[in-house]
Amino acid sequence: MNFQQWLDPQFWNDIANRIESFGIFAPVFLAMLESLIPALPLVLIVILNVNIYGLGIGFMTSYAGTMLGATIMFMFYRTISYYGLHEKLHKFKSIDKMINWVNRQNMAVIIVLSMLPSTPSSFMNLAFGLAQYSKRKYLISIAIGKVVMIGLFAFYGQVFQAEENQIWIYLGSAVLFLATYLISRFINKKTGINDASSK
Repeated sequence: MNFQQWLDPQFWNDIANRIESFGIFAPVFLAMLESLIPALPLVLIVILNVNIYGLGIGFMTSYAGTMLGATIMFMFYRTISYYGLHEKLHKFKSIDKMINWVNRQNMAVIIVLSMLPSTPSSFMNLAFGLAQYSKRKYLISIAIGKVVMIGLFAFYGQVFQAEENQIWIYLGSAVLFLATYLISRFINKKTGINDASSK
């Protein structure tokens, strides 16, 4: 696979057809997979889902998959914590720094961080799962925040389908995405999540 192939619309049409052939659970699974494999680009998955299933179903399936994946990973780390590994993990400075960061956060911060594209969701699930943070508060917070993030990605997917003024739409979307990214990087720095997630 080369870069030129990525620019070929037929290449993406073939991928879309393959995903659609697996039925309505395929977009849910794809979005869930991003929580298990952080290297997968969630924005691309949501855009694909919206282009295949439309804005409404594409958004709902992407949101459901993202929340399902985040819940699975959070509960996995919380289970590790319950089985007595929490005390042993405190011996590692990076883990201890991460848990101390979690203990200083409230629901408002989690909601804002969950809205932002640059926030490492895999780190959030790990940190809040291992720490003794309220399961209910964490899941409610990310459920609120991810509505905004998935909605933004779904918007990109929808505008890319427009047949008129495509150049201006692409430029406007690029500027909006860049602005969102820069704002999210600034907020990440202010909340200290970058320091907490570094080794």
